[in-house]
Amino acid sequence: MADSLNSPNISDLSEEQIIALFADSLSSADGIGIGDDSSVTEGPSGLKQFLSTDLIVEHVHFRRQDISAHFLGHKALAVNLSDIAAMGGRPNGFYLSLALPKELSVSWLRQFRDGLLALAKKHNILLLGGDTTRSQNDIIVNITITGVGKPRQVKLRSEAKVGDVLCVTGTLGDSAAGLKILSNPDQYAHLTKSERQQLLESHQQPKPEVEKGQWLSQEKAVHAMIDVSDGLLRDAHHIAQQSQCRLNIELEQLPLSQAFKSFYEKNGINKQAQEFAVAGGEDYRLLLAVAEDAVKDLQKRYKQKFSTILHQIGSVSKGDSEVEILRDGSPVEVKEQEFKHFKES
Repeated sequence: MADSLNSPNISDLSEEQIIALFADSLSSADGIGIGDDSSVTEGPSGLKQFLSTDLIVEHVHFRRQDISAHFLGHKALAVNLSDIAAMGGRPNGFYLSLALPKELSVSWLRQFRDGLLALAKKHNILLLGGDTTRSQNDIIVNITITGVGKPRQVKLRSEAKVGDVLCVTGTLGDSAAGLKILSNPDQYAHLTKSERQQLLESHQQPKPEVEKGQWLSQEKAVHAMIDVSDGLLRDAHHIAQQSQCRLNIELEQLPLSQAFKSFYEKNGINKQAQEFAVAGGEDYRLLLAVAEDAVKDLQKRYKQKFSTILHQIGSVSKGDSEVEILRDGSPVEVKEQEFKHFKES
């Protein structure tokens, strides 16, 4: 990191390094600021106030030809809702800022609005304001979301404990597979229509796990939580750093959907599929560290509540603040899908 930070070019910096330039210069204050899925400050009636923001830029985060305006509106809000979910909060409103090129049609804007507000209605939150301006060429979407939660139920990245069990709330890799299909559609002709649709929907219409986050936040045995947005490997690393412990992820235990398995079935590369799932991004599942003596009971009640499995995928141990990927109990090296903003393709 030090070498990159001394570079004169911003294209040499990762997202984490850019954030660190600001975070390392700030003195600590009451509440939680940079370093978690959202900030946490004092809110109304003894509650905690959450606030998070995300920026989506054309040709950096999406290509206009690959996603409908309706789906883009949905996704722009979904990624913000996922941040509130990871903190165990209840979303209560959001702000929208748009920079739009002059050639964009009003029909496109209406469809974007419909996708955005349909998801807002589903989660019973209101659009509270925002801003609009014109851009030179690209669509730029920024959403700032607010939420609230009970003080004792706030879940942070920094509270994982040695001996905890790592769990994830759903399957991994579907969104990254959907992106691959969009980039090379002819390469995956072996997929059925339903398999292709499932993988594309995972990428274009992610389902933020707000209800699951709120339910898990009530559990004292859940020590730390984060949403899986940058990929399981990178997001696990955030917990490792913040909690100052080692996270061990077992590839054989990763939950993979049948559609994702079919995505790799043509070549039969199971090991590569596991590595792709652990490194791929935009799953928007929740990764949590749970007390070992409570995990079985939590899994049982989670299944009763949501009719799905809380998957055990690894453990927390003493050691450097790193993530170790294991296959058959032995460490393997998996390359992160590192994304650098401002890097020209």
